[in-house]
Amino acid sequence: MSWTSAVRSLLELGAANVAEGDREGILVANVAACVIVVTTTSFALIYALYGEPSLIPLVYANLALAVAAAMTPLFHRFGRVASGLWEFGICVVVLVWIASYVGRDSGVLLTLLGVTPVAFAILGFQNMALVTVLSAMAAITVIAASIAFPQARSGVYDDTRFLQLLHSSSIITLTLMCFATIYYAFHLAREAQGRLARLMTSIMPDEIVARLLRNERETIIDEFEHATVVLIDIVQFVALSNSLGPERTVNLLNELFSEFDRLAAATGVEKIKTIGDAYLAVAGVPARHPTPEKAAAVFGFGAIAAAREIGERHGVVLKLRAGMASGSVTAGVLGRAKYAYDIWGAPVNLAARLEAIGKHGCITTTAEIRQRLGESFLFICSGREDIKGFGPTEIWTSRMLDPDACAPGIRAHTAK
Repeated sequence: MSWTSAVRSLLELGAANVAEGDREGILVANVAACVIVVTTTSFALIYALYGEPSLIPLVYANLALAVAAAMTPLFHRFGRVASGLWEFGICVVVLVWIASYVGRDSGVLLTLLGVTPVAFAILGFQNMALVTVLSAMAAITVIAASIAFPQARSGVYDDTRFLQLLHSSSIITLTLMCFATIYYAFHLAREAQGRLARLMTSIMPDEIVARLLRNERETIIDEFEHATVVLIDIVQFVALSNSLGPERTVNLLNELFSEFDRLAAATGVEKIKTIGDAYLAVAGVPARHPTPEKAAAVFGFGAIAAAREIGERHGVVLKLRAGMASGSVTAGVLGRAKYAYDIWGAPVNLAARLEAIGKHGCITTTAEIRQRLGESFLFICSGREDIKGFGPTEIWTSRMLDPDACAPGIRAHTAK
């Protein structure tokens, strides 16, 4: 195990089964505990090396604080509040006792001034009232103990250089405690933001996520004059899912759609959403694409080929239909509590209509797309269809796979 793995394991001690809302505060509490253990153990060693009998109680006090701090992970099961209160309590008790032993000029009470930033880092803004109370208690304790214990006890070693050492060590401890806990709290916050960004980019385009992270109140509505929508659907999916059962169906869809996601990224196509067993994607959104029809066609045929291979691995015949249409679309983010990136426009509806009348193993599209793609793909005209909302439309079927993939009769039409 590397030293970084060892440190991470130490910092995550006792945090395995805690509530997600408490995890970050508990990790910061572990950092604070580590700082306390290291500094107090070091001070105990230094005081022991002095060889002064009157300093032995200080050795024991520091070791007691180190042991108590090391017990912090035992309180994690009760949440971040319990862990924070434990660390606050042991520090107040031990430091006040040390101050009563060596006097206020030792500066040990200065360490309690770090309660406010450390409490914020551990407890968070959701426990603001408790942070305020602990901060006030720390301030009152420092003032009261300074008044109550102005001098060291009689017979205690009070050499000026020793008192300077105590004062300096208190400042070092305070600085290290504040720096370590606040740094780690910001580190955890940055990690959480990174996870959120990665999660958001899994459901919407990177550019849109960046805009939302800059300003979550921004209303995102964009117009794209030319984009190509492709809708892919599994033929006879209900019968297929009934024969496979729930678990095998979910595994099949997960593998299939994961491969579609990979193909979309490789071809410059943006996944919009899955609707049951259907997969909606678009080329030319949210960034304009020089050849959206070609990108969508390559993606569509790649998806059909991938479905065939995945179906063979699962022992089923997996057939897809695809509809593809181009035109002007509107894209934007819906909702505030649960974001959803979606597209609207005639191409979306037309792609759905074309997919519904299409044949398995084929991409069904329009004369406009056939013309834009030129000779890159083989197209066969399958006549005109009266499509709801669009009227009589010339339908073209393109295929690059098995010649028998499309239903009989399609190839009888003249290819242009």
